[in-house]
Amino acid sequence: TLPRVRPPEPLGGRAVQLMTSVKEAELRALKSQVNPHFIFNSLNSLRALIGEDPARARMAVTQLANLLRYSLQSGQLETVPFEDELRVVNDYLALEQVRHESRLRLRLDIAPEALRLSIPPMLLQTLVENAVKYGISPRPEGGEISIIARNEGGALRIQVSNPGEITSAESASSTGVGLHNAAERLRLIFGERATLRLRSDQPAMVVAEAVIPLPQHP
Repeated sequence: TLPRVRPPEPLGGRAVQLMTSVKEAELRALKSQVNPHFIFNSLNSLRALIGEDPARARMAVTQLANLLRYSLQSGQLETVPFEDELRVVNDYLALEQVRHESRLRLRLDIAPEALRLSIPPMLLQTLVENAVKYGISPRPEGGEISIIARNEGGALRIQVSNPGEITSAESASSTGVGLHNAAERLRLIFGERATLRLRSDQPAMVVAEAVIPLPQHP
């Protein structure tokens, strides 16, 4: 006689809750991926560029298309290579530099091995957008945004820093909500060891740091 096949056991309450939380976090992330104000500002900048610098305007259109395409496609993925995310963030910052010009400066310090590691899509984008909004836009003199990525102690450590101080408006804003959602997605995908924190460093520097544990190989 054929062996009896045991029917699958029903999912426990915790498993169902986790699956529901993952879906809700993904939906919130999709809704906050591309800031409508950023698109509006980029289009206004493009309108001015068309007459002043047509070649740069064409490049800016390509960069905006790259960002929108990545946002739509990556929404279907749980993780993406850090290198892919960094490439799109560079397009985003190039568009912001059209508006801020020399007020926005960038410093990259990326370890080569970090490029191949996985992160949730739009994680780095969220950190950088927060840095531009609160570290560059309100300051007449602008400032420097620094992006550092290292493979340290069995984890990918990403730091995005900008001048300024943490304010209550920052945590209550759309980008503050985006940071909260990004932290939740990190925890759901990578476990409790994954963290995302915003802290103040001296002198007058804000650092957003994400720590993503790497898979343990036997």
